[in-house]
Amino acid sequence: MGASAASGQWWFSVGRAVCAVLLLAVLGVVPVAAQSNDGTVTGTVVNKTAGGAATGGTDVVLVSFGRKEQAPVGQLTVQAAADGRFAFTGVNRDPNLVYILLARFQNVNYPTDQPFQLQDQPNQQADITVYDATTADDAIKLERLNLLVVGADQGVVQFMEMGSVVNSGDRTFVTANPQDQQLARALKFALPQGALGVQMQTGFDDRDVIPGVGGVQVTTPVPPGSHQFAFSFQLPYSGSNADVSMQMPYPTGTYSVYLPDTGIKLDASGLTPGGPAQLGGQSYALYSANNLSKATMVGGQLSGLGSTGIPGTNQVALISLGVVLFVLGGGVLLFGARLRPAAVAADGPPRGPDSEQERLELVVRLAALDERFAAGELGQAEYDAERERGKQRLRELTLARRHTLPTGV
Repeated sequence: MGASAASGQWWFSVGRAVCAVLLLAVLGVVPVAAQSNDGTVTGTVVNKTAGGAATGGTDVVLVSFGRKEQAPVGQLTVQAAADGRFAFTGVNRDPNLVYILLARFQNVNYPTDQPFQLQDQPNQQADITVYDATTADDAIKLERLNLLVVGADQGVVQFMEMGSVVNSGDRTFVTANPQDQQLARALKFALPQGALGVQMQTGFDDRDVIPGVGGVQVTTPVPPGSHQFAFSFQLPYSGSNADVSMQMPYPTGTYSVYLPDTGIKLDASGLTPGGPAQLGGQSYALYSANNLSKATMVGGQLSGLGSTGIPGTNQVALISLGVVLFVLGGGVLLFGARLRPAAVAADGPPRGPDSEQERLELVVRLAALDERFAAGELGQAEYDAERERGKQRLRELTLARRHTLPTGV
Protein backbone atom coordinates (compact mmCIF):
# COMPACT_ATOMS: atom_id res chain seq x y z
CA MET A 1 0.00 0.00 0.00
CA GLY A 2 1.48 3.35 -1.04
CA ALA A 3 1.70 6.47 1.08
CA SER A 4 -1.09 8.26 -0.79
CA ALA A 5 -3.51 5.36 -0.27
CA ALA A 6 -2.64 5.14 3.41
CA SER A 7 -3.23 8.85 3.92
CA GLY A 8 -6.61 8.70 2.21
CA GLN A 9 -8.50 5.42 2.13
CA TRP A 10 -7.70 4.17 5.60
CA TRP A 11 -8.39 7.53 7.29
CA PHE A 12 -12.14 7.04 7.57
CA SER A 13 -11.92 3.25 7.85
CA VAL A 14 -10.18 3.38 11.20
CA GLY A 15 -13.40 4.94 12.55
CA ARG A 16 -13.85 4.52 16.30
CA ALA A 17 -10.20 3.55 16.74
CA VAL A 18 -9.08 6.92 15.37
CA CYS A 19 -11.62 8.69 17.58
CA ALA A 20 -10.22 6.86 20.59
CA VAL A 21 -6.70 7.85 19.58
CA LEU A 22 -7.69 11.49 19.26
CA LEU A 23 -9.46 11.34 22.62
CA LEU A 24 -6.23 10.08 24.18
CA ALA A 25 -4.38 12.86 22.42
CA VAL A 26 -6.74 15.55 23.70
CA LEU A 27 -7.30 14.29 27.24
CA GLY A 28 -4.17 12.30 28.03
CA VAL A 29 -0.89 13.42 29.57
CA VAL A 30 2.11 12.38 27.48
CA PRO A 31 5.15 11.16 29.45
CA VAL A 32 8.43 12.73 28.37
CA ALA A 33 10.69 9.69 28.69
CA ALA A 34 11.29 7.88 25.40
CA GLN A 35 11.70 4.13 24.98
CA SER A 36 13.82 2.05 22.63
CA ASN A 37 12.89 0.67 19.22
CA ASP A 38 12.55 -2.92 20.40
CA GLY A 39 8.77 -3.32 20.16
CA THR A 40 7.05 -6.12 18.26
CA VAL A 41 3.48 -6.30 16.97
CA THR A 42 2.16 -9.67 15.81
CA GLY A 43 -1.18 -11.18 14.82
CA THR A 44 -3.19 -13.00 12.19
CA VAL A 45 -5.50 -11.78 9.46
CA VAL A 46 -8.62 -13.94 9.96
CA ASN A 47 -11.32 -14.26 7.28
CA LYS A 48 -14.68 -14.77 9.04
CA THR A 49 -16.60 -15.51 5.80
CA ALA A 50 -17.60 -19.17 5.61
CA GLY A 51 -15.41 -20.78 2.96
CA GLY A 52 -13.80 -17.41 2.33
CA ALA A 53 -10.60 -16.64 0.47
CA ALA A 54 -7.15 -17.14 1.98
CA THR A 55 -5.60 -14.07 3.60
CA GLY A 56 -2.00 -14.76 2.62
CA GLY A 57 -0.43 -11.77 0.91
CA THR A 58 -2.79 -9.26 2.53
CA ASP A 59 -1.19 -5.87 3.16
CA VAL A 60 -1.11 -5.07 6.88
CA VAL A 61 -0.35 -1.50 7.92
CA LEU A 62 0.78 -0.36 11.36
CA VAL A 63 -0.22 3.30 11.67
CA SER A 64 1.34 5.47 14.38
CA PHE A 65 -0.41 8.54 15.79
CA GLY A 66 1.30 11.27 17.79
CA ARG A 67 -0.60 12.25 20.91
CA LYS A 68 1.09 15.64 20.92
CA GLU A 69 0.59 16.09 17.19
CA GLN A 70 -3.01 14.78 17.25
CA ALA A 71 -2.36 13.31 13.81
CA PRO A 72 -0.83 10.26 12.09
CA VAL A 73 2.96 10.52 12.06
CA GLY A 74 4.07 7.35 10.28
CA GLN A 75 3.32 3.82 9.13
CA LEU A 76 4.92 0.44 8.47
CA THR A 77 3.62 -2.15 6.00
CA VAL A 78 4.12 -5.92 5.79
CA GLN A 79 2.40 -8.73 3.90
CA ALA A 80 0.67 -11.54 5.75
CA ALA A 81 2.18 -15.00 5.33
CA ALA A 82 0.27 -17.86 3.67
CA ASP A 83 -1.47 -18.67 6.97
CA GLY A 84 -2.39 -15.02 7.56
CA ARG A 85 0.23 -14.35 10.24
CA PHE A 86 2.14 -11.07 10.27
CA ALA A 87 4.81 -9.43 12.42
CA PHE A 88 6.33 -5.98 12.85
CA THR A 89 9.69 -5.74 14.60
CA GLY A 90 11.81 -2.80 15.72
CA VAL A 91 8.70 -0.77 16.57
CA ASN A 92 9.24 2.52 18.41
CA ARG A 93 8.03 2.40 22.03
CA ASP A 94 7.94 6.18 22.46
CA PRO A 95 5.07 6.93 24.93
CA ASN A 96 3.89 9.71 22.61
CA LEU A 97 2.93 7.12 20.00
CA VAL A 98 -0.41 5.32 19.76
CA TYR A 99 -0.82 2.52 17.21
CA ILE A 100 -3.60 0.89 15.26
CA LEU A 101 -3.44 -1.96 12.75
CA LEU A 102 -5.15 -2.00 9.38
CA ALA A 103 -5.51 -4.84 6.86
CA ARG A 104 -6.51 -4.18 3.26
CA PHE A 105 -8.35 -7.24 1.98
CA GLN A 106 -10.20 -7.39 -1.35
CA ASN A 107 -9.93 -3.59 -1.64
CA VAL A 108 -11.60 -2.98 1.73
CA ASN A 109 -9.81 -1.59 4.80
CA TYR A 110 -10.30 -3.42 8.12
CA PRO A 111 -8.88 -1.72 11.24
CA THR A 112 -8.51 -3.26 14.66
CA ASP A 113 -11.09 -2.09 17.20
CA GLN A 114 -8.73 -0.63 19.79
CA PRO A 115 -5.56 1.48 19.64
CA PHE A 116 -2.59 0.46 21.77
CA GLN A 117 0.75 1.69 23.06
CA LEU A 118 4.04 -0.08 23.70
CA GLN A 119 5.78 1.98 26.39
CA ASP A 120 4.85 -0.45 29.19
CA GLN A 121 5.28 -3.70 27.28
CA PRO A 122 7.41 -4.44 24.22
CA ASN A 123 5.04 -6.99 22.64
CA GLN A 124 1.51 -6.54 21.31
CA GLN A 125 -0.65 -9.28 19.77
CA ALA A 126 -3.74 -8.33 17.76
CA ASP A 127 -5.68 -10.27 15.15
CA ILE A 128 -7.55 -8.51 12.35
CA THR A 129 -10.95 -9.76 11.18
CA VAL A 130 -11.73 -9.47 7.47
CA TYR A 131 -14.53 -10.70 5.20
CA ASP A 132 -15.03 -11.58 1.57
CA ALA A 133 -16.66 -8.77 -0.42
CA THR A 134 -20.00 -8.93 -2.23
CA THR A 135 -22.04 -6.51 -4.32
CA ALA A 136 -25.32 -8.24 -3.42
CA ASP A 137 -27.43 -6.32 -0.87
CA ASP A 138 -29.80 -9.14 0.13
CA ALA A 139 -28.33 -9.21 3.68
CA ILE A 140 -28.88 -5.47 4.23
CA LYS A 141 -31.80 -4.28 6.35
CA LEU A 142 -32.73 -1.27 8.46
CA GLU A 143 -33.11 -2.20 12.10
CA ARG A 144 -34.66 1.21 12.68
CA LEU A 145 -35.13 4.37 10.65
CA ASN A 146 -36.11 7.68 12.26
CA LEU A 147 -37.17 10.91 10.55
CA LEU A 148 -36.98 13.99 12.76
CA VAL A 149 -38.66 17.24 11.70
CA VAL A 150 -36.42 19.96 13.14
CA GLY A 151 -38.43 22.96 11.94
CA ALA A 152 -39.57 25.00 8.94
CA ASP A 153 -38.91 28.54 7.77
CA GLN A 154 -39.10 30.51 4.52
CA GLY A 155 -40.25 27.59 2.40
CA VAL A 156 -37.73 25.02 3.67
CA VAL A 157 -38.20 22.19 6.18
CA GLN A 158 -35.09 21.04 8.08
CA PHE A 159 -34.85 17.28 8.82
CA MET A 160 -32.56 14.79 10.44
CA GLU A 161 -32.67 11.13 9.39
CA MET A 162 -30.96 8.52 11.53
CA GLY A 163 -31.05 4.90 12.54
CA SER A 164 -29.21 1.60 12.29
CA VAL A 165 -28.40 -0.34 9.13
CA VAL A 166 -27.56 -4.01 9.60
CA ASN A 167 -25.53 -6.35 7.42
CA SER A 168 -26.79 -9.73 8.63
CA GLY A 169 -24.53 -11.78 6.34
CA ASP A 170 -20.88 -12.80 6.62
CA ARG A 171 -19.60 -10.76 3.67
CA THR A 172 -18.83 -7.04 3.38
CA PHE A 173 -21.25 -5.22 1.10
CA VAL A 174 -19.35 -3.10 -1.44
CA THR A 175 -20.55 -0.80 -4.19
CA ALA A 176 -20.67 -2.06 -7.76
CA ASN A 177 -19.58 0.58 -10.28
CA PRO A 178 -19.44 3.60 -7.94
CA GLN A 179 -18.54 5.82 -10.90
CA ASP A 180 -22.03 5.27 -12.33
CA GLN A 181 -23.55 7.58 -9.68
CA GLN A 182 -27.33 6.93 -9.56
CA LEU A 183 -26.84 3.43 -10.99
CA ALA A 184 -23.97 2.60 -8.66
CA ARG A 185 -25.99 0.14 -6.51
CA ALA A 186 -24.46 1.44 -3.27
CA LEU A 187 -26.02 1.52 0.22
CA LYS A 188 -29.36 3.31 -0.20
CA PHE A 189 -31.05 5.89 2.03
CA ALA A 190 -34.55 7.09 1.16
CA LEU A 191 -35.54 10.77 1.04
CA PRO A 192 -38.79 12.61 0.33
CA GLN A 193 -39.05 13.73 -3.29
CA GLY A 194 -37.30 17.06 -3.84
CA ALA A 195 -35.00 16.78 -0.80
CA LEU A 196 -31.60 18.44 -1.06
CA GLY A 197 -28.55 19.46 0.96
CA VAL A 198 -27.77 16.03 2.48
CA GLN A 199 -24.94 16.20 5.05
CA MET A 200 -23.77 13.03 6.78
CA GLN A 201 -23.35 13.67 10.52
CA THR A 202 -22.11 10.31 11.75
CA GLY A 203 -21.68 6.69 10.72
CA PHE A 204 -20.40 7.16 7.17
CA ASP A 205 -18.05 9.47 5.31
CA ASP A 206 -19.81 12.51 3.84
CA ARG A 207 -17.45 12.27 0.87
CA ASP A 208 -18.99 8.88 -0.03
CA VAL A 209 -22.52 10.26 -0.46
CA ILE A 210 -23.71 10.19 -4.09
CA PRO A 211 -27.10 10.65 -5.81
CA GLY A 212 -29.53 7.73 -5.85
CA VAL A 213 -32.99 6.90 -7.14
CA GLY A 214 -35.47 7.99 -4.45
CA GLY A 215 -32.75 9.37 -2.16
CA VAL A 216 -28.98 9.12 -1.83
CA GLN A 217 -26.41 6.34 -1.77
CA VAL A 218 -23.27 5.79 0.29
CA THR A 219 -20.31 3.99 -1.27
CA THR A 220 -18.63 3.21 2.07
CA PRO A 221 -18.15 -0.59 2.46
CA VAL A 222 -20.54 -2.14 5.01
CA PRO A 223 -19.02 -5.04 6.99
CA PRO A 224 -21.25 -7.54 8.81
CA GLY A 225 -22.90 -6.11 11.92
CA SER A 226 -24.90 -3.05 12.93
CA HIS A 227 -23.91 0.45 11.79
CA GLN A 228 -25.54 3.58 13.20
CA PHE A 229 -25.88 6.71 11.08
CA ALA A 230 -27.35 10.20 11.11
CA PHE A 231 -27.60 12.85 8.41
CA SER A 232 -29.44 16.11 7.83
CA PHE A 233 -31.27 17.44 4.76
CA GLN A 234 -33.72 20.11 3.65
CA LEU A 235 -37.04 19.89 1.81
CA PRO A 236 -38.40 22.96 -0.03
CA TYR A 237 -42.16 23.49 0.10
CA SER A 238 -44.76 25.99 -1.08
CA GLY A 239 -47.76 27.20 0.87
CA SER A 240 -47.97 25.38 4.22
CA ASN A 241 -47.71 21.70 3.17
CA ALA A 242 -44.90 19.30 2.30
CA ASP A 243 -44.92 15.70 1.07
CA VAL A 244 -42.65 13.50 3.23
CA SER A 245 -43.57 10.16 1.64
CA MET A 246 -40.65 7.73 1.44
CA GLN A 247 -40.09 4.26 0.00
CA MET A 248 -38.16 1.90 2.27
CA PRO A 249 -35.00 0.76 0.40
CA TYR A 250 -34.62 -2.37 2.57
CA PRO A 251 -36.71 -4.42 5.01
CA THR A 252 -37.19 -2.10 8.00
CA GLY A 253 -37.81 -3.16 11.59
CA THR A 254 -39.18 0.18 12.83
CA TYR A 255 -39.82 3.43 10.97
CA SER A 256 -40.60 6.48 13.16
CA VAL A 257 -41.36 10.13 12.53
CA TYR A 258 -40.66 12.69 15.28
CA LEU A 259 -42.86 15.78 14.92
CA PRO A 260 -42.14 18.93 16.98
CA ASP A 261 -44.91 20.43 19.07
CA THR A 262 -44.87 23.71 17.12
CA GLY A 263 -48.16 23.54 15.24
CA ILE A 264 -46.98 21.19 12.49
CA LYS A 265 -49.39 18.37 11.70
CA LEU A 266 -48.74 14.98 10.07
CA ASP A 267 -51.22 13.03 7.96
CA ALA A 268 -49.54 9.67 7.36
CA SER A 269 -50.86 6.35 6.13
CA GLY A 270 -49.57 3.30 7.96
CA LEU A 271 -48.05 5.21 10.89
CA THR A 272 -49.45 4.79 14.41
CA PRO A 273 -49.33 7.69 16.91
CA GLY A 274 -47.20 7.02 19.98
CA GLY A 275 -46.12 8.79 23.15
CA PRO A 276 -44.24 12.10 23.37
CA ALA A 277 -40.44 12.41 23.37
CA GLN A 278 -38.13 15.15 24.62
CA LEU A 279 -35.09 16.04 22.48
CA GLY A 280 -32.92 19.08 23.15
CA GLY A 281 -35.61 20.72 25.29
CA GLN A 282 -38.21 20.31 22.53
CA SER A 283 -41.30 18.10 22.81
CA TYR A 284 -42.00 15.73 19.89
CA ALA A 285 -44.96 13.56 18.92
CA LEU A 286 -43.99 10.07 17.76
CA TYR A 287 -45.50 8.17 14.82
CA SER A 288 -44.22 4.72 13.89
CA ALA A 289 -44.71 1.52 11.88
CA ASN A 290 -43.08 -1.89 12.33
CA ASN A 291 -41.86 -4.74 10.14
CA LEU A 292 -41.99 -3.01 6.77
CA SER A 293 -40.97 -5.02 3.73
CA LYS A 294 -38.52 -3.78 1.12
CA ALA A 295 -39.97 -1.14 -1.26
CA THR A 296 -42.87 -0.31 1.09
CA MET A 297 -44.11 3.22 0.41
CA VAL A 298 -44.99 5.14 3.58
CA GLY A 299 -47.07 8.19 2.70
CA GLY A 300 -46.96 11.37 4.72
CA GLN A 301 -48.08 14.99 4.44
CA LEU A 302 -46.91 17.80 6.72
CA SER A 303 -49.24 20.75 7.19
CA GLY A 304 -49.16 23.95 9.24
CA LEU A 305 -45.64 24.79 8.10
CA GLY A 306 -46.18 28.46 7.40
CA SER A 307 -46.17 29.58 11.04
CA THR A 308 -43.22 27.59 12.34
CA GLY A 309 -39.55 28.46 12.62
CA ILE A 310 -36.20 26.71 12.64
CA PRO A 311 -34.47 26.75 16.06
CA GLY A 312 -31.27 28.69 16.57
CA THR A 313 -27.85 27.15 15.98
CA ASN A 314 -27.28 26.18 19.61
CA GLN A 315 -30.72 24.60 19.99
CA VAL A 316 -30.22 22.61 16.78
CA ALA A 317 -26.94 21.32 18.23
CA LEU A 318 -28.71 20.26 21.42
CA ILE A 319 -31.51 18.62 19.43
CA SER A 320 -28.89 16.74 17.39
CA LEU A 321 -27.23 15.55 20.58
CA GLY A 322 -30.58 14.48 22.00
CA VAL A 323 -31.30 12.53 18.83
CA VAL A 324 -28.02 10.67 19.16
CA LEU A 325 -28.56 9.83 22.83
CA PHE A 326 -32.29 9.09 22.73
CA VAL A 327 -33.27 7.91 19.26
CA LEU A 328 -30.10 5.91 18.61
CA GLY A 329 -29.95 4.53 22.12
CA GLY A 330 -26.89 6.27 23.56
CA GLY A 331 -24.30 4.11 21.79
CA VAL A 332 -20.69 5.09 21.21
CA LEU A 333 -21.29 7.67 18.50
CA LEU A 334 -18.42 10.03 17.90
CA PHE A 335 -19.67 12.14 14.99
CA GLY A 336 -16.90 10.40 13.05
CA ALA A 337 -17.48 12.03 9.68
CA ARG A 338 -16.94 15.47 11.18
CA LEU A 339 -14.42 14.76 13.89
CA ARG A 340 -11.35 16.94 13.67
CA PRO A 341 -8.85 18.37 16.15
CA ALA A 342 -10.07 21.57 17.73
CA ALA A 343 -8.45 24.74 16.46
CA VAL A 344 -6.47 26.52 19.17
CA ALA A 345 -6.30 30.29 19.16
CA ALA A 346 -2.90 31.81 19.70
CA ASP A 347 -4.12 33.65 22.78
CA GLY A 348 -6.33 31.08 24.47
CA PRO A 349 -8.44 27.93 24.41
CA PRO A 350 -10.14 26.40 21.34
CA ARG A 351 -12.84 28.54 19.77
CA GLY A 352 -15.48 28.44 17.07
CA PRO A 353 -17.31 25.52 15.44
CA ASP A 354 -14.46 23.04 16.02
CA SER A 355 -14.53 23.52 19.80
CA GLU A 356 -18.34 23.35 19.84
CA GLN A 357 -18.16 20.08 17.91
CA GLU A 358 -15.62 18.70 20.37
CA ARG A 359 -17.81 19.79 23.29
CA LEU A 360 -20.79 17.84 21.94
CA GLU A 361 -18.59 14.83 21.19
CA LEU A 362 -17.36 14.81 24.79
CA VAL A 363 -20.91 14.86 26.13
CA VAL A 364 -21.70 11.83 23.96
CA ARG A 365 -18.54 10.05 25.11
CA LEU A 366 -19.34 10.64 28.75
CA ALA A 367 -22.85 9.26 28.28
CA ALA A 368 -21.44 6.20 26.55
CA LEU A 369 -18.85 5.83 29.31
CA ASP A 370 -21.61 5.73 31.93
CA GLU A 371 -23.42 3.01 29.99
CA ARG A 372 -20.27 0.90 29.63
CA PHE A 373 -19.59 1.17 33.35
CA ALA A 374 -23.18 0.25 34.21
CA ALA A 375 -22.90 -2.77 31.90
CA GLY A 376 -19.77 -3.95 33.72
CA GLU A 377 -17.45 -3.32 30.76
CA LEU A 378 -15.19 -0.96 32.76
CA GLY A 379 -13.62 -1.22 36.19
CA GLN A 380 -14.14 1.50 38.81
CA ALA A 381 -10.62 2.94 38.53
CA GLU A 382 -10.67 3.12 34.73
CA TYR A 383 -14.16 4.61 34.75
CA ASP A 384 -13.27 7.28 37.34
CA ALA A 385 -10.09 8.28 35.50
CA GLU A 386 -11.72 8.51 32.06
CA ARG A 387 -14.72 10.40 33.38
CA GLU A 388 -12.60 12.93 35.26
CA ARG A 389 -10.46 13.62 32.17
CA GLY A 390 -13.56 14.04 30.05
CA LYS A 391 -15.27 16.32 32.55
CA GLN A 392 -12.18 18.49 32.88
CA ARG A 393 -11.95 18.95 29.12
CA LEU A 394 -15.69 19.63 28.96
CA ARG A 395 -15.34 22.34 31.61
CA GLU A 396 -12.56 23.97 29.56
CA LEU A 397 -14.59 23.94 26.37
CA THR A 398 -17.76 25.18 28.08
CA LEU A 399 -15.86 28.07 29.66
CA ALA A 400 -14.30 28.97 26.30
CA ARG A 401 -17.73 28.86 24.69
CA ARG A 402 -19.19 31.30 27.22
CA HIS A 403 -16.50 33.82 26.30
CA THR A 404 -16.96 33.48 22.53
CA LEU A 405 -20.70 33.01 21.87
CA PRO A 406 -22.42 36.14 20.52
CA THR A 407 -25.25 37.53 22.63
CA GLY A 408 -28.68 36.10 21.91
CA VAL A 409 -27.47 32.57 21.07
